[in-house]
Order: sequence, then structure tokens, then C-alpha cells
Amino acid sequence: MVSNIIPFSESVDAGNPADAPRQSDVAYGDVLQAIIVCDIAPGTLVSEASLSERFGCRKAAMRAALERLAAIGMVEPVARRGYRVKAITLRDVNNLFQVREIIELPVVRAAAATVDAGALRMLDAVRAADYVPGDRRSEARFLHENTRFHLLIAESAGNERLTAMLAQLYGEMERLFHFGLALRDRSQEMTREHTALIEALAAGDADTAVKVMAEEHASSKAMVLDAIMRSDTLLDVSLSAARRGEDGDSG
Repeated sequence: MVSNIIPFSESVDAGNPADAPRQSDVAYGDVLQAIIVCDIAPGTLVSEASLSERFGCRKAAMRAALERLAAIGMVEPVARRGYRVKAITLRDVNNLFQVREIIELPVVRAAAATVDAGALRMLDAVRAADYVPGDRRSEARFLHENTRFHLLIAESAGNERLTAMLAQLYGEMERLFHFGLALRDRSQEMTREHTALIEALAAGDADTAVKVMAEEHASSKAMVLDAIMRSDTLLDVSLSAARRGEDGDSG
């Protein structure tokens, strides 16, 4: 359920050709990972030729990979120019954080009544992860541990469907977090938030646990919005994409 932090092609056992994936599968995984960690920036125009050269594969394989990425909404075709990587829009940010609040705050409230000592020990073991801003692998490991922390809380609440929904949501939000984390180190702030959350859960204090989680949501959203506002290129792409969406809605 947690997004893979290692490019798909690196997980293949090169010593067993029978298990090797198709080149298009490798290309799909590599480009998807590059988009998620923002090595390929939101709004970037890409082509089969440029990506084939970058990732060392045939154009046909990259064409198939880009078609799959378009099908899941990570890129969109641009006539006679290639593909544009999905922008991070202000609407996306607001919508995703709203859904996160709707799902996760009731989950935390429920977990305060059901979390056990074993779950608290696991939460404590992953609460203090840190990262180096701008180091994509470091950021990816940090986000992996952060997602694990939040899903452990969800699992403690005992509702498998809500846990699955939250896992999917964190997967969709990973690119937002990568973009925000690259600008500043929020690891110590998040460690304090996670420590306060563990203490509230251990005390069975649902109101405080929900308050701490809501504050973490607000801080994470502010980090992402600040990153967008500080990126002239991304802000232009975000606003223009949002306007296109509004035009489509009005039609």
C-alpha cells in the first residue's frame, strides 16, 4: 500500500532473465518514480525521444509507458509536442487535504480508544525519521516512514477499508510532499507532532489526538502551498491548469 521508494528497474533480479520485466514496464516504473519525486518537475513538457535517451530504452517501450502514465493521469498528451507532466494545482492541494481531513481525523479518534502497547511501540520506532532536503532518496525514505506511521494508527482503529483508503490517499499525496520537503527540513517539527500524537493516543485522549493531527494537516498543507507560491514556474502552471479546469466545468 505504501509507494515504492526505489525505482522499479532497481528491484529486478538481473541474475534471473526469466523474471525480468518488459522494457516498457521498467520505463513506466522509472518515469513514474521520477515524476513522484519531482525529478521531472510538474508541468514539464516531455517527449518519447528525450525520455528514451534519459532512461536508456527503446522509443516503442517509452511510448507504451507514456500511454499508461496518461491513463492514470500523471501525464497528458500535447498535440505534436509530446506529453506534459500533470501540474500540481491549488485545487488539487485543497481537495486532497480536505479528503485527508475527512478520513484521518475520525480514524485518529477511533484509534485513541483501541490502540494497544504493541502498536504504540511500533509508532515510537518510526516517529523520528529525518531527511536531507533536496536528496530525493532521503526524502523518499522519510516519506515511506511517515506513511507507515499514519497507516499504523489507521490499522489500530480496526477499520481495514479506511486504512486502504488512507493508503491510497497518501500515495496520491506523495508528490505534493516531495515538492514541499525539498525546500526546507520539516523532520524535527514532524517528530514533535508525532511524539505529541503518540502521547495522546497512549493516554486515550481522543480530543488531543485529533487536535494534534489537525495541526499536522495544517502544517503540511502550508508547506506545500508555500512551495507552490515560491516556484514562479509551478505557480503559473498551477493557475493556468486551474483556469482550464474551471473553463471545462463551466462548459
